[in-house]
Amino acid sequence: MATYQATNACTWRNGSWIAGVTDYVRQGVYPDANNYENVGAMLFDLASIRNTYANYYPTSASIHLVRIAAGDWGSARTMTLYAGNASGMPAPGSSTSVSGSRPTKVTSGYNYTVSAGQGAKDIAISTALIDSIGSGASNCLFMDAGSSTLNYMGFGARDNLSQIVLTINWASRTTACSAPTSCSLNATLSEGNVTLSWSGASGGINNSISSYEIQYSDSADNVTWGAWTALTTVTTTATSGSASVEPPSTRGNYRRFQVRTRGTAGASYYSGWKVSTNSVRRNTVPSPATTAVASPSNYSDETITLTWSGASGGTSAIKGYQIASRTSTDNSTWSSWNVLTTLTLSASGGSYNPNVSRIPGTYTQFGIWTIDTLDVYSSEVVSNSIYCDITACVAPTACSVNATLTEGNVTLSWSGAAGGAGNAITSYEIQYSDSTDNSTWGAWTALATVFTSATSGSVIVSPPTTRGNYRRFRVRTRGAAGESFYSDWTVSSNTVRRNTLPTPPTSFTAAPAIYESSTVTLTWSGTIPGTSAIKQYVIQRSTSTDGINWSAYEALTIVVTSATSGTYIANASQIAGMYTRYRISVTDTLDAVSAYVVSGTVKKNSPPTAPAIICPVSGSSSYNTTPRFMITTGIEPDGQTQIVEVKIDAGIWINSVDNPEMFSVSGYLGNGVKTVYQSAALAAGNHTVTVRCIDSDIESSSPEVVRTFTVLPPPFETITANETHVKAIHIQMLRTAVNTVRSYYNLSQVTWSEEILAGKSTIKNWPFHITELRKAIESVITIVNSFDSSSTFDIPPITWLPIGTGRPKADVMQQIQDLILEL
Repeated sequence: MATYQATNACTWRNGSWIAGVTDYVRQGVYPDANNYENVGAMLFDLASIRNTYANYYPTSASIHLVRIAAGDWGSARTMTLYAGNASGMPAPGSSTSVSGSRPTKVTSGYNYTVSAGQGAKDIAISTALIDSIGSGASNCLFMDAGSSTLNYMGFGARDNLSQIVLTINWASRTTACSAPTSCSLNATLSEGNVTLSWSGASGGINNSISSYEIQYSDSADNVTWGAWTALTTVTTTATSGSASVEPPSTRGNYRRFQVRTRGTAGASYYSGWKVSTNSVRRNTVPSPATTAVASPSNYSDETITLTWSGASGGTSAIKGYQIASRTSTDNSTWSSWNVLTTLTLSASGGSYNPNVSRIPGTYTQFGIWTIDTLDVYSSEVVSNSIYCDITACVAPTACSVNATLTEGNVTLSWSGAAGGAGNAITSYEIQYSDSTDNSTWGAWTALATVFTSATSGSVIVSPPTTRGNYRRFRVRTRGAAGESFYSDWTVSSNTVRRNTLPTPPTSFTAAPAIYESSTVTLTWSGTIPGTSAIKQYVIQRSTSTDGINWSAYEALTIVVTSATSGTYIANASQIAGMYTRYRISVTDTLDAVSAYVVSGTVKKNSPPTAPAIICPVSGSSSYNTTPRFMITTGIEPDGQTQIVEVKIDAGIWINSVDNPEMFSVSGYLGNGVKTVYQSAALAAGNHTVTVRCIDSDIESSSPEVVRTFTVLPPPFETITANETHVKAIHIQMLRTAVNTVRSYYNLSQVTWSEEILAGKSTIKNWPFHITELRKAIESVITIVNSFDSSSTFDIPPITWLPIGTGRPKADVMQQIQDLILEL
């Protein structure tokens, strides 16, 4: 049960709906003229009520109202109720009035008597209005007394009624499910299952969809149907569905289906049946061809043609044909069928060129099956038998190698071969035979089998392993029919010979053996070609620092020439003392390489080491205007002899070969040889001597050694016998001169035993001073005369004059002075 208070009041004269819920239904608002200008009316919003109770239906309803003190309450009054449709009603909670017209009436007016007197009044509503509340035909329930300007509701006072309440009693609503609106099959002709689909079903009130029940009925003619038979139940809550169903088991018969909706409220509320709008028929088998002929009946390598006709479809059209073959050796006992192909062809007949056995003595038959569009096969129709007869393959008409002289592999080619009747080419067999003279041949040896079906071919083959020997080849055609039907052999029209290597040069030299320039000359001759012409020479080199341990050979150059001799200028190592050797090989036009021939060794010249100058000591002095220079040669690393060269100041070079008279040991000198160079007369003053050695062959120079020296003028006073009185200063000058000479020859200074002072030194000791001077000079003479192996430029032996006693004699003094000037 639910109660509803009147939700709106309407003043229809000005067309306004008054917003909000009203406690009083007023009959009018009185203006000054005391005329009834507006009439009040109650209004119940049935649409909102039904939305709240959508799953229920009304069983009874009543109006409850109260008559209050004012107005015409002393007598009974009539109230007329209508069900109708209003528009523009404001919501109950709204505070704004809206425009709206008088509701349209859906039902007739039902009059109810409101008894006289004050107080509550309850009025039961008629069944017609109750049905209108539940049916949805109207959206409001309202009170109306007609269109009069007075007393619309038939009450006397304007506050006659208040608290109008509608009471409705509801009962739960349950309705049956609705059957699908559509039901059909996706195919009307089928070999297997099809899909039954339905849609448009719905549940009832308080009765949700739980499943669908499916039945079927069969017919032989799609007109007269058998009884319905239960098939399945599909459980689902959806409003549509589908199921996989079978056609009839009898080919050519029809089957239809019906579906009904089942709900949760039970069988009493199932829907009615919906019969499928179409039916499905079980496909019938197609018919095989009525004729099948294979030709020719006897064949070898001919094309076989299979033809057939008279096939037809059943309930489905022809889609194609399956073709198979079987074989026999006696035309009686047959192998199982071997499917060859499936053809797509809708015609009732056709033709096909099958592959057949090419084995002689074999019989072949063909089977043909008709296939309809639903992939149903007919029974087979069997063709006549055909018989195979085979011929041998044909040997190649041409066979040759692409080169008759080679260092490596060549290509053997053949052409003009053919298969035999029923004997297609499968491969070629190749053999070879060798010879030393291209005339007498050894036995044939199997080489290779080349698998191909072409009538020509090629293969890579090698020449004999022995250089200079010959090799020929032969080829035969092999076919599918086996060895009995191989072709004869075809021998190659030419042969291939293994190239012989060229002979390397018999002479290969490198010059000069010792070089100073940046190049050396390589010369070779005596090369002998092999079976191929000379193409080029390959030259390599190796180096060594000691002439014993050698580096690996490295490429130097390739000289492209066909000559049997030649010359090449090679850039040589510029590292002093570096040894180099070369080797050469010859390559022929087939790129075959001979052995190497090694040249002699060449060496980069090493200049001599600097000579040693014993004297003069740089910065020393001599009284000799033709001074001696004592020289020792250095080391010449290459083993050459040396030439000593001397230059005084800016003069020319004087050497031991061209100017032998200037050297004590002249000519070409070895290592560590001592020689004395005596200069031409020099003027007194400062001089420079430069010494170097050059090697005898290359004339490369050692480092130059430079010494500075001074030629002093004679320092002595002439002492005349019986005239010059020898004094202390004379002895002192001799002492100075001797030490000067000793310094020139790199001898130590003499420390004299006694200082000589004029007027103080005793005369008796003077002989000892002379003796001391002579000893100091003798050391110099020994150095000079013992320096080298030659006596040239030696100081002649000295016979000292008697010293006597007392002061030295003039000749004794003069002898010492003269000797000092020669040192």
